[in-house]
Amino acid sequence: MAFEHRGFQVTADAVADEHGVQWVCHARIERIDGDAKKGAPPGIELSIPRAKIDPLMAVSALEHKARAAIDDWHETEQA
Repeated sequence: MAFEHRGFQVTADAVADEHGVQWVCHARIERIDGDAKKGAPPGIELSIPRAKIDPLMAVSALEHKARAAIDDWHETEQA
C-alpha cells in the first residue's frame, strides 16, 4: 500500500514472519520533493501477532503510526 501525507510518500507492507506467528510490517517514508537534505521521519517497523489481527488491520495500524510520525516530525521541525 502507498499513500501521501503532508509532503511525504509512505510505502507500507505486512508479511508473515518465517514461523507464520507474526505480521512483520514495514513503512518507508520518503519526501515527495526528493530533497533528502530537508530530512524526513524514520521508517517504521511493527510486529503484530497473526492470531489477533488480519493483514488489513495490520497495515491499517501501520498507516496510522506512519501518519502520526509525519505529524510529530512536522511539529518538531516547526518549533
